[in-house]
Amino acid sequence: MSFAFSIQARSPQVESEDRAEVFEHGNALVVVVADGAGGVRGGSLASAAVVDGVRASMAHRDFDAYNLGGWSDMFARLDVELASRLAGETTAVIVVAGARGIFGVSVGDSEGWVVSAEGMDDLTASQSRRRLGSGRATATPFHRHSLEGTLIVGTDGLFKHVAVRPITASVTGSVTEVADRLVSLPRLPSGGYPDDVAVVVARRC
Repeated sequence: MSFAFSIQARSPQVESEDRAEVFEHGNALVVVVADGAGGVRGGSLASAAVVDGVRASMAHRDFDAYNLGGWSDMFARLDVELASRLAGETTAVIVVAGARGIFGVSVGDSEGWVVSAEGMDDLTASQSRRRLGSGRATATPFHRHSLEGTLIVGTDGLFKHVAVRPITASVTGSVTEVADRLVSLPRLPSGGYPDDVAVVVARRC
């Protein structure tokens, strides 16, 4: 099984506090998106720690991308570690798509959707809003049997500022075209952005 994917990000700042990465592991795609809390010291470091945590987890010899317990444990460790060092807070979404379906965990207000002809499925609808680094974060797992449609994983720079319909209407064309369109949606008339935005778009080939 193979996937096409695209990553796009925009920021009104010199340094964005959002992070988005995609890793390929065997026949699985591992998508990670994190949004460091604006106005909180260390937000960009906290979001970078999520990506580093995923990379470190995948380096282990017994790594299983579909193990939701393993991802939840990683979130728990990061929550304690960031809180103890006062190293900032961040949202986090991890989505694993592959032959065994869609697996993932999330915390905060970044989101993961699957948009298809049947409508929009919010994978992260039940997540806790407490961010990693608060010392009170709880990872919420999700699972679907397969990826049927377009996967969109992004920060609240998209979902907070754009209604559902314009987002779901943007999934035509290639994944690169979709990602470009999505990060353009929150743009202000001045050409700037109200917030950092990072988006990953993926589909089965």
